[in-house]
Amino acid sequence: MVSSNRKHESGSAVAGSKTSAVQTVVDTILSRIREGYLIPGQHIIAQDIMDELGLSKAPVREAIHILVGEGVMELVQNRSAKVRNMTRRDLIAFTEVWSAVGGVNVRLGAKHIHENGNKERAEKLLKNIVKTEKNRVPLEFFTAVTEFHTALTEMSGNNYIRDIITRAHFSYFHRHIMLTFPGHHWRRHISAFEKLGKAVLEADGDAAERHYRKHMRWVVKHLQSETK
Repeated sequence: MVSSNRKHESGSAVAGSKTSAVQTVVDTILSRIREGYLIPGQHIIAQDIMDELGLSKAPVREAIHILVGEGVMELVQNRSAKVRNMTRRDLIAFTEVWSAVGGVNVRLGAKHIHENGNKERAEKLLKNIVKTEKNRVPLEFFTAVTEFHTALTEMSGNNYIRDIITRAHFSYFHRHIMLTFPGHHWRRHISAFEKLGKAVLEADGDAAERHYRKHMRWVVKHLQSETK
């Protein structure tokens, strides 16, 4: 007879395995979007993912429903799913929210800039952002920006801001907004990060937040002007 403890351990292992499989599918789909193999509007073939990852239908279906719930995908009539197209209104709404969240993120990260080699790490990531102006490849710019924000989140140690940023799915958002930005505005974007970066490195979180929000307000206005 199996003890209740062993039954509990066995049940936990099965649950953990299922969670791990679902997360693997979520990560795979997001990776495909980030790398450009999946683009907005493209259908997801569940069977292809099942075959590639050696998984059953259940975790694949659950992962798709998670991404549908988080706005990355949408279900279509034939019971399949596709990468959701963001409208210009969606982009504006996301950018307005991210203006606030990103501003808080740079402020919180700046508070810990003098700890554990954080300043050196931030300096390197800021240089990566500035360097993108030379080749002007939008994906490289947004990837560098994402890495900078992610690092600041780790520096702050704030779990709530980390969860918000994780669920923002930047790779999905960037695949849309890079069709508009940086565009003809590279210097303006780079200049904004030079200013807020300087404030971060000086541990002036309030100034960093002000610079960031000011720039993002300009981004929102620019997006709004293109909808008229």
